[in-house]
Amino acid sequence: MTEALALEAQAACAAEEPFAALVSAIGHVDRGRRSLLARELRAELSLDAAATPAEASAALREAAAAAFARGASGLLVLVAHEAASLFDRVPTQSSWLGLPRVQLFSTTRVVEAAAGGRWPAPQTAPRWTLRSMVDAAWHAEAVASIRRAISAGDIYQACLTFPLQAPAPPHLGDVFAALIASHPVDHAAWCRVPGLEIASLSPERFFSLRGRTLTARPMKGTRGLVGASDQQRLAAMRELSESPKDRAENVMIVDLLRNDLGRICAPGSVRVEGLWEVEEYRSVAQMTSTVRGELAAGRDLWDALAALFPPGSMTGAPKIAACGVLEALEVMPRGLYGGAIGWVEPNGDAEFSVVIRTLQSRAGHLRWDIGGGIVSDSTSAGEWAEAWAKAALLEPFVELQHA
Repeated sequence: MTEALALEAQAACAAEEPFAALVSAIGHVDRGRRSLLARELRAELSLDAAATPAEASAALREAAAAAFARGASGLLVLVAHEAASLFDRVPTQSSWLGLPRVQLFSTTRVVEAAAGGRWPAPQTAPRWTLRSMVDAAWHAEAVASIRRAISAGDIYQACLTFPLQAPAPPHLGDVFAALIASHPVDHAAWCRVPGLEIASLSPERFFSLRGRTLTARPMKGTRGLVGASDQQRLAAMRELSESPKDRAENVMIVDLLRNDLGRICAPGSVRVEGLWEVEEYRSVAQMTSTVRGELAAGRDLWDALAALFPPGSMTGAPKIAACGVLEALEVMPRGLYGGAIGWVEPNGDAEFSVVIRTLQSRAGHLRWDIGGGIVSDSTSAGEWAEAWAKAALLEPFVELQHA
């Protein structure tokens, strides 16, 4: 039961041991992963530099093989957005507060639970104030810069983001419990490793590997639902499903992923199995598509990670050019935001989530990042509102302050 998992996670936190709770709170068979708690995590690899993408993949492959040879039950993989520079020569800023670009941990102590169920929430959740690091004027100029790059033919889309910050609390367990109770998703995570703690309410799969089948489910297109009546929720979901702008934004990332998958999948095996599907969550509606492919002979999980990273839904298209535009605009490195959290089984199966809607705590700093994809017909007011809609789920627990 999920309740037992929560108690184990709280015990691990109290013991100040490294752990990761990966929680499928809805329990959707295809979209989610099973819920588990990895305790007593052992650091296997911290990767900040590699001569080539192949060298980065090889380092991960060798560390994983060594851990499984010693009897590891699973691997936790934390991939910061800035790891893009390791895998595809994507320009990125220096790491956030010295956060390693890729970290790999093993465990022999895994507690599993059925997907779904209730994560015990505290009677009262902690409160603090998150302040935006940018104002509407900065955002408007950044949107204008991206639209100029689109008009020049340099890019089609870029995912512009910015952080909200506060002093870090002692730990994030209570707020994670409160958030997942009120906003269940299938890729939630509460992880505590040396120098970093995160509480992630991500609904988005980056990719999964089952046998030889790779599945990616990019999300692009959002409508806020906080405080909406049933009628208003239905209207918002209908408007999102029919929006030409959001469909265009979504299909750009689908095409990007088809290209990424094509780099490591068997010829002719990449296919789109769902396009422009609208999913309802308590705080937002999301437009999601599904892309699948079969790994080519001689390719493995680590080749897939290198080919797909960073998540296209968090960069834009074309990926390298969009990252170059964002590098010049965004006010600080993203850290794990826009990166990935992965769990790898001894048989090679794996599940990676996109790190969105996530609190990151490091070196006394707490942050929550928001943003959205900018396309040619984006408006600064509309994109500013969409970004803040992605912070609305925090409002019962956190005071949000615009700059």
